[in-house]
Amino acid sequence: MSEMTRNIRGARPQVMGVVIGMGVFHLACLAAFYTGVSTVALITAVTLYICRGMGVTVGFHRLLAHRSFKTSRFIQFMLALAGSLAVQGGPLWWVAHHRAHHAETDSEADIHSPVTHGMWQAHMGWMMTDEAFNEKGSNSRDLHKFPEIKFLQRNYIWILVGQMLAIFAFGAVLNVLYPQLGTSGLQMLVWGFFISTVFTWHVTFMVNSVCHRWGAQPYETGDASTNNVLVGVLAFGEGWHNNHHFYPNSARHGLRWWQLDVSWMLIRSLMFLGLVTDAKLPKELREKA
Repeated sequence: MSEMTRNIRGARPQVMGVVIGMGVFHLACLAAFYTGVSTVALITAVTLYICRGMGVTVGFHRLLAHRSFKTSRFIQFMLALAGSLAVQGGPLWWVAHHRAHHAETDSEADIHSPVTHGMWQAHMGWMMTDEAFNEKGSNSRDLHKFPEIKFLQRNYIWILVGQMLAIFAFGAVLNVLYPQLGTSGLQMLVWGFFISTVFTWHVTFMVNSVCHRWGAQPYETGDASTNNVLVGVLAFGEGWHNNHHFYPNSARHGLRWWQLDVSWMLIRSLMFLGLVTDAKLPKELREKA
């Protein structure tokens, strides 16, 4: 019996929900062969990939999980909302797991480590286990003082349902008003929601799997974290993972001029506008500034 089968058999309802949900999302991408594609659907898919992906990298990760910069509660809420739309769990759940990863990196307790649990488990199999829902969230209690963040966690499913309806409605309205665009509600849902989400998933998952297997290790971190160029580009700077494990609270992960870090570019832009302050940086970067 495979490890995945053992994990799923007799699992709690949340695990079955994840298994079924992820299966449906991947299968729904095949509907693109029925709906076809249009320029506007592709633009929507890419736009949502960027917005939701940055919600995860800047909102969930660098702000909520590591508190690597300060901002207003409104901006924090908007970043967390963008991250919630990425279909990667609510903010409190996401932060709790990420902080646990840093506390137990590449040990048996790290449920998405390719070193101790293999590539499949590290990439996405960990979400199909009871352990994924055993995290009590005690390490994210500091975020409970924000009722708006708790609101996003509590209403996570309804936020996703609303997003699906909005994307479908967007395509349907365009089909009525601008039929020459060649889109429809179903086509927009397939490309703007399902394909965009699945692509975002796998890019994010690669930080856990690929970036603990292949890449450079300029810093000795005591774990298998690496800097991977491909993931660095696709994941808006998150692929400079060895840098991140050496400087976990840094708002900037791409520490060299050639290490593209789009998430840091967004943070810098918000700093320029006066919307972000006190961005944490490694001493080596502060001395060069």
